[in-house]
Amino acid sequence: MLCGCGATRADARIPVLITLAGQRLEDKYKSAAQDKDLVLVGVLEYFPTMGTVNLHALSDSLDVTFLESPIPSERQEKIVTQFWGSTQNNQTPCFHLYFQYYTEQCRIVYQSHGTNLAIRTHRHIAELASRIQGGLSRSEVYEFVEQSQWTSVPASIDSINASIDLTARLLYMLDIGEFRNGHSGRNPLLWVQGSLQDFVRENLAEANSEPDDGIRFEKSFNLTRMVGIAGFDVELTSNLSDHLRFRDSDKTVKIFHHASFLEAHKKTSAYPSGLVDETLATLALLFPKGDKETERWYKKQGNADELDKSILRRPKVDLGIKEYRYWHDRLIILKTEFDESRPSTIVQWWNDRRDVSQWYPLWVAISLTVLFGLVQSIEGALQVYKAFNP
Repeated sequence: MLCGCGATRADARIPVLITLAGQRLEDKYKSAAQDKDLVLVGVLEYFPTMGTVNLHALSDSLDVTFLESPIPSERQEKIVTQFWGSTQNNQTPCFHLYFQYYTEQCRIVYQSHGTNLAIRTHRHIAELASRIQGGLSRSEVYEFVEQSQWTSVPASIDSINASIDLTARLLYMLDIGEFRNGHSGRNPLLWVQGSLQDFVRENLAEANSEPDDGIRFEKSFNLTRMVGIAGFDVELTSNLSDHLRFRDSDKTVKIFHHASFLEAHKKTSAYPSGLVDETLATLALLFPKGDKETERWYKKQGNADELDKSILRRPKVDLGIKEYRYWHDRLIILKTEFDESRPSTIVQWWNDRRDVSQWYPLWVAISLTVLFGLVQSIEGALQVYKAFNP
């Protein structure tokens, strides 16, 4: 079972409810087909319970609409197994945050293309994922979808491409393709030819052009210090290609915080060699294990369903800046911005202990200034009092 994603007692009633709903949907489907109402037929195809409703009612079946929300835990586990193999081990990753992303991406593509999409069910996505991970080129994957003909109406070019891009996103958590209702404001990642694996390697390539002389990762280099001292904003992202991206205009750093998703890929060859371990190392650096301040900060970033608590349990990995190949340049930019930042509020000055040799003299001077000012104020008050009360 996927940890933290257990089924509730209400799950036991799902087969009965789906059976009753399926009977009604089947009647509607037959009526729409007789009336040649293709729009209604297309909508009802997103709820494929006709004919084999009892089998499809099983919570681990993939032959149900990909628009369902929430996805039952048994089905989640089956999807994960179809995508990346079995996760049964002593520390089974928790995928509740990933499936928040899964359902959101499915919703976005449906809002963009509606019933014109070439796919209808989780199984269609799984079959597409299998072909993509098998190393087929974009054109070969397109041909597979076109020949599969999963819908009653022939799918358009745009709907087939959208279905492929959706599956690619779900496999890699990268914003691949463009959806009308999912604009990110950045240049899109457009996979147009070759295999998806080659495309990913090209877009997540090594980057070590920035000079790294003298760069050291002190204990103060973590997210809570960046927020509390430098005034940085942190944006948690579900797009891996945005990880550690620093936006100078508003001093915002983006963090890909899906640690469980990355953990599931440690033994796969989906990503370039070493990328997953290196990304997990950056998370351990920015979210130091056992740091109560970091834990409190992270828990305030959303509700339990929007956070991956395993990120707080990452063991520290002692990597020097030269050992980072993929995130080398972004780490240097982030570290440089942090080192060169200066506090702008009293609270930030108090928290800024990066240079203890300057922090103590500063606050001693401030304390003495406040003390002398207080003494002078008291003396002045006494003089005024004596003036009116001789």
